[in-house]
Amino acid sequence: MKIYKVGGAVRDKLMGFKPKDTDWLVVGSSVPELEKKGFQRVGKDFPVFLHPETKEEYALARKEVKAGKGYKGFKFDFSPDITLEEDLKRRDLTINAIAEDQDGNIIDPYNGQKDIKERVLRHVSESFFEDPLRALRVARFYAQFEDFIIHPDTEDALKKISKSGELKELSRERVWEETAKSLELKFEKFLQIIKDFNLNSPWFDKLKVVPKITTNNPNIKWCQVSERNNFKFANKLLKTNSIKQTLEVWSKISEFNISSDINKKINFFASISSQNYKKDIHEVLKCFPHLERYCSAILKNYASVNFEYLQDLSSNEIAEAKHRELKKIIEENE
Repeated sequence: MKIYKVGGAVRDKLMGFKPKDTDWLVVGSSVPELEKKGFQRVGKDFPVFLHPETKEEYALARKEVKAGKGYKGFKFDFSPDITLEEDLKRRDLTINAIAEDQDGNIIDPYNGQKDIKERVLRHVSESFFEDPLRALRVARFYAQFEDFIIHPDTEDALKKISKSGELKELSRERVWEETAKSLELKFEKFLQIIKDFNLNSPWFDKLKVVPKITTNNPNIKWCQVSERNNFKFANKLLKTNSIKQTLEVWSKISEFNISSDINKKINFFASISSQNYKKDIHEVLKCFPHLERYCSAILKNYASVNFEYLQDLSSNEIAEAKHRELKKIIEENE
């Protein structure tokens, strides 16, 4: 049995970054042997184990054979005679197909170090086509590594995956995982690859414009893209309530006209003063400098009103009283 460090941990170390997580690969072993050594099996589709002490993930070396559509359409071979090179060959990019043994020696059968040096994203083998999510992973790594380019062969691979129509076989959860990671990076670069290589359908099918993003806040990034695409961007994909809530606030503020009549202003401020929006409202307003001071002043004054005197009134009387207070505050700020 031999154990190797693989994937992002090796790549990041070679690139001079501090690795976030460490993945381990076990060659020449079996499920019974690892369980006997105290490893806890957690993988459902293929054997992944937690180390009995460090709780880091260890996976048995494996080969994959495409047997159907989507990520579930695989047959796995994780017999003890699978070699390190065979396992690395099934990985997405050469920069992720590098291993390090327990003595610190680098094993790099697919020239990942050369591609790191030349700043190239290149797929390892024909196995790339077996999981269409790898196209989105290329987009994510393009967003992560600012000065990397995509190798022409891999550009052709992205086009092939687009034409295959297999992106629709991916689960919403897997696509969202890549998208969420990309929101923490240069999101516009991720989206540009999606758009340029026609990877839109079905998850990003309303993406027509990739705007310049002016924030590091993932929720605000999503809002900026959504607004430029008529608030129809990736509606099939979005699953995070936090972003949905920020998007609701953004939509309301983007449609607000400071020249509106008093009744429209009252309705607007009543809707955005909800406690549900408290965390988002000021962050969103920063992106609307022509409204920020005006809206913030009204919201601050309205929030400072003590409404305890209303507790014995009916719901209609409470609503009318709040309406009067809000109208007074708005008029004072005109």
